[in-house]
Formats: sequence, C-alpha cells, structure tokens
Amino acid sequence: MTDRIDQLIATKDVFDRALLAALDDSDRADALNRANDPNDPNRLRALGILAASDSSSGGSFAQALGQMLSAGQLDSFDVAAAIGSAAVLGNAAVPVIQNAAASADPVIAVSAWRTLQQVATGDSLSTLQQNAPAPGTVVGDQAAFALAVIAYRARVSGHELAVPDDSHLRTIPQGVETVSISTAAPTTEDFNLLAQCFSGELYLLAPANGGTIAIDCGEDHMLAALEPTMQASIPVTLLNAPALTAIVALRDPFGSGYSTRWLVLTWPDGASGVNLGVFQPDGTQIYRGHATAGEISNVDASFPLFALDPPGVTPISLTVVVNANGISFTGDQASMATVGTDRLDPDPE
Repeated sequence: MTDRIDQLIATKDVFDRALLAALDDSDRADALNRANDPNDPNRLRALGILAASDSSSGGSFAQALGQMLSAGQLDSFDVAAAIGSAAVLGNAAVPVIQNAAASADPVIAVSAWRTLQQVATGDSLSTLQQNAPAPGTVVGDQAAFALAVIAYRARVSGHELAVPDDSHLRTIPQGVETVSISTAAPTTEDFNLLAQCFSGELYLLAPANGGTIAIDCGEDHMLAALEPTMQASIPVTLLNAPALTAIVALRDPFGSGYSTRWLVLTWPDGASGVNLGVFQPDGTQIYRGHATAGEISNVDASFPLFALDPPGVTPISLTVVVNANGISFTGDQASMATVGTDRLDPDPE
C-alpha cells in the first residue's frame, strides 16, 4: 500500500488535484488492487481515485470497472455506484456498461441507463432502443428518458417528450416571500472549474465561455451553458430539430467543482414555436417553457418559464431569452416556498 493512495482515501471531500497528478504506476497498481478486493471497505473510494487519475479507455480505471462488473455477487448499490463512475470514460463507457442496463436488479439497471444517457451517441440509439424495457416501471421510465436524451443530443426526431398541460403549472403564490435570481458572466476561474469536468459529467457538451451564464439563487451558484454548435444559429437551430440545448451545473459546497443538475431540452412544437423542458437526470420535468411563433424573432427566442408540480420545485417568475450571444433572463424572482405535494389543488371528485 502506498502513502499517496492512503492520503487520497482519507480525504474527506474532493480529491487533491496535485496529489492525483503525482500518482505513479505503483500508486495506480495499489488503487487497482484495492478496487478489485471485495473485502476492502474502501474499494469504491479506490475506484474513484482511478477514475479521477486514469480515465483513458484502456487505463486502470476501465480495467478495474470491467473486473468489478464481471465479478458478480456484489452489493447492488456498490455496482450501481461503479457504473455511475463509468461516465468518466465518455462514449467508451457504452460497451462496458450496456449489458448492465438489462440487469434484473432495478438499482443496477437504472444506474446503467442514467449513465448511458450521459455518454451514448446517436450511433448507439438503435441498439439501445431494441434492448430497452417498456415504460411503466422505474427502469422502463428511466430507459425512455435516456433514449430521449441521446436522441435530442444527436438531434434525431422520434423520441419527443410529452408536454405537461397547464394544470401542472405553478406560479408564485401571492404574499409569499421571494428571493432574487441574479445573473452575470462567469469569471474565468469559475468557468475553468466547469471546463475541467469530464465530458460525461457535462453530457458530452463542450461549454464555451461566451455561451455560459452564472446564476445565483439563494445559496445555489450555478452555470448554465448552451450547446456551442447550436449557439451561432439560434433560433433556427431550435426550430429545426430536438436538441439538448443546455445544461445547468451546480457548484459544490466546497467551491471545487461542478456537477450537472438539470438538462434543458428543446423541441419544435409543430406550429412554428418551440417547447422547452428543464429536467432532472432521473427524467422528472421541473420547469416548462414554450416560445410561440410570436416570441421567436430572427435573432432570439423568449421562453416564459413556469414551475411544474413535482414536490420540492421552486415556483419562479422568469423568462429565458436565448440568442447567438448566449442566455439572458428577464424577471428575476423565485419563491421562498416550494411545491410540497404532487398537486396544490385536489382533483374534483
């Protein structure tokens, strides 16, 4: 066992980048041995060290992951965590984890589909679709959302998501205390934290500083990043195909990195307008926007944004404007209250 691996395993928060950079072959061999030892209580931590330090498709992380997935008789949550870490491999993770998507264990299968939605490209869509379970179960619903994310990222029609009707929209209640939503251009240091994320964490987007906006709301600091290949031709690119148009990444409490919190998906409405949905990675839609034909000009598109009624969602008063220069907001309020039940108004009997 090496001192550097011991230090990294003992770390209470994020791994020290300088220490990761100093790892040598003996350190990685030590981490690999620990990751492959079913009796080592820190095997997932060791796997994480390999993921952070050697994420090449043929490296020690991929080797450890493959051995862990083929070992069998492991705790479901350990396997699910290992599959989730495979996103560091980018698209190379697909052949490693796609068999896990067919697991009879829903914990493992959901983790596999959620990771596939991060890293699979359109080339895999047909095969994954053939192997996907039908919606209606937790695995089937996650698989359907994963296929939609992959299709939207590839700008392929045929997996358009349902549009919630107006009965699910929630506005800020009268008299409720609100908090301001502030936006600004990200600092260079802040944007660099986002750019350091591996491609799978960013759902294969490669954010550009000019298409990224910093958002502060309460204690949350976020960066919203447009898909750069779409940005220059907005709004045309919004009108001609479904798209994974942006991600919203949340900065961790230590200020040391970002993880994707929400996915922003858009798709044409068939009437010269564009639907917009803000989704959690589990497929839950939390905000809905719709730019009608009258809200789309030659240079931009405006999306009035409304909260939906899943529990815990914060009602907002906000319009998102996107154009070739990036993202901006009009309206800047979020409710201090959240939606606490599935519906605020009971269905009539």
